[in-house]
Amino acid sequence: MEKHIKKECERMLSSITDAKKATVTKDKDLKDVKQLINVKYQVESTIKNTDAITLQIDQLDESLKVFQANKMAKDAQLKTLTKINKEWTDLKKITKDVKKEIAPIVASENDKNNQCIKRLEEDITHFTQEMKKREFFQYKCGTTTALEKLDGVFGELTIFEEKIKDYGDNAEKFGNKDLISNSVKMVDTIKIIVENMKTLWDHIDVCQKKFESFMTNKWIETQPFEMEDEVKKLMKALKDMKVDKKANAYAGVLEEIKKWLVFLPLIAELADQAMRDRHWEDLKKKVGKQFTIDENLLLKDIYDLELGKFQEDVEEITDQARQEAKMEKTLNKLEELWKDVVFEFQAHKDSGVNMIKLSEENFDMLEENQVSVTAMFSSRYLGTFEELIVKWQKSLAAISEIVVVVGEVQRSWSFLENLFIHSDEVKKELPNESIKFIGIDKEVRSILADGYKHQKALDFCV
Repeated sequence: MEKHIKKECERMLSSITDAKKATVTKDKDLKDVKQLINVKYQVESTIKNTDAITLQIDQLDESLKVFQANKMAKDAQLKTLTKINKEWTDLKKITKDVKKEIAPIVASENDKNNQCIKRLEEDITHFTQEMKKREFFQYKCGTTTALEKLDGVFGELTIFEEKIKDYGDNAEKFGNKDLISNSVKMVDTIKIIVENMKTLWDHIDVCQKKFESFMTNKWIETQPFEMEDEVKKLMKALKDMKVDKKANAYAGVLEEIKKWLVFLPLIAELADQAMRDRHWEDLKKKVGKQFTIDENLLLKDIYDLELGKFQEDVEEITDQARQEAKMEKTLNKLEELWKDVVFEFQAHKDSGVNMIKLSEENFDMLEENQVSVTAMFSSRYLGTFEELIVKWQKSLAAISEIVVVVGEVQRSWSFLENLFIHSDEVKKELPNESIKFIGIDKEVRSILADGYKHQKALDFCV
């Protein structure tokens, strides 16, 4: 117990002595903010702990009184306690006096620190505004330079961060710790802007490399639909970015992507199998440039035509190609179908004559084909195949007309032939008509024989 009291007395005396040294302003430069803050801190600490220290001293006093009553107290301990009381009394007085002494200085330095924080905010604001004018916000800057410059910004921010720490520590000790928070947020905002711009430039790099790879594609191997899907994904990724949409770098890559989203559908049109040499010649005239469609043609060659400036012309040419391809297909189909369409023949009694007939199926096909040909006349792209279309219009009309007329002639002839050729009674009663019919009979037989000889409807009728 004795050792404990001795140790406690020494601790208390040392603690009060140290606090007294820290509080006394003599030999201290109170214009030095750090020294001022240390004095302020000690004053506040002493005032805050006054009751606790007083209680500890009273407990030591009571303990020594008990020791003294039992003749166990030592003079050295009593003297130390007396010194502790004296030093404590001095410390409280000094604390009170110093508090008054430093109050105006603390207020002044607090105001200075607040002004420093205000100027810091202004400097950060100016830095932010100036930063947004730097080249890495411009699309022409290029990825490599932009990323290097952006990384350099973090180094510049260390100056602000050092001031934030210095002024922030002072503000906290002056009791205004939240005063620095705006500066912290401003610097954090700059970091976010820089990180977002780095993300944007990384994406720009991806886009540019993708477009460069597209350019080297051979025209005949180009897959425009797959490429368009890839570019659409690049567009979505760009629009999902949390970046300043007004930045020139953003606008630049956005414009580049948009150009490809216009270009790719156009080359998809041009890659259509319906495109013929005549259509490519029309395109060359529109764009005013010459090129050759072969295995050496690259997509870059087509891109350099700046088709976006001729979008309507390209769409017109490709639409014409598709419409003409349909007409060409229909005409080829007509050629293929009618080259093999033959009449059906039926022997007429024992006359040696074969009656001609077009099957019901072929007659229905004839009518459908006539409708198709008539429809082609309404196309504004009639010119290329007009001669063929007119030919088929006349050919099908001829087949239709001849089949109908021959059918009627055959019906009349088969009836009259029975009367004027095989009936003696009719020959007697109508001798002139019977003689006249002999010529008709020969002509009909000749026509039907010719039909039987040709077999094919197209050959016979046209």
